[in-house]
Amino acid sequence: MEKRGVSPVISTVIITAILLIILIIASLLATSLLEIQMQNSEFEQAKTTMLLLDKIIMDVSLRPGAASSVQFNQRSGGIGMYESEPINIKIEDASKSEIIPINSYVIKYRGGSMVSAAEANLTNPGGLIVDMSKPLGHVRIESGNGAWIILDYNRVRITVNKELRTMDIYLIRLERGTFGGSGTVNVRVQNKGINVKSITLSESSLTVRVEVGGISEEQFYSGISVVRVIEVTIMVSVT
Repeated sequence: MEKRGVSPVISTVIITAILLIILIIASLLATSLLEIQMQNSEFEQAKTTMLLLDKIIMDVSLRPGAASSVQFNQRSGGIGMYESEPINIKIEDASKSEIIPINSYVIKYRGGSMVSAAEANLTNPGGLIVDMSKPLGHVRIESGNGAWIILDYNRVRITVNKELRTMDIYLIRLERGTFGGSGTVNVRVQNKGINVKSITLSESSLTVRVEVGGISEEQFYSGISVVRVIEVTIMVSVT
């Protein structure tokens, strides 16, 4: 019997189809790898920018009316503000107690869908009550429905002047401004004012308790006659 070979035309078509499929798969793989690299690079840049934003907010908080801005790239990710758990400050001596609730926001940057990041603290205040050696801003990475970079000021800084028998409870409250824009955006922060509340104590010993979202911390102090709660409002806008 005669053996018939495969037509050269059919062979060429089959080989071409196979090569085309291989080329498409390689192209898709290369594009995917490039996108992963670009999204991770953007996320790393956002971490550096969020740390810079924290420093800018701290600088602006010292000067009423002052403003400054920093740029974020939103190619695959996005920045926004979200309501935080209220900060409840309880000041109590032997004869009375006063609770001061503070409503604030947190700043969050959501990474792209292909970003993979482990949870980490980029700054570490260490608690809800800090001193001058610890930062007020807490910058961290969280994973859950994506990778997030979060900045919050859900804590207070306490300083005591023993000579004047005074205590200052200092905190930063973030306020939402105008939001809009896409791609590269400017995050603008402005000091909208400082509110000071003075409390005169009948006893020299007191307890300060700070609670945020079910987590609390308290400290005991003595030799204090006046407590000042100093609240700095920072408005955050994205344009």
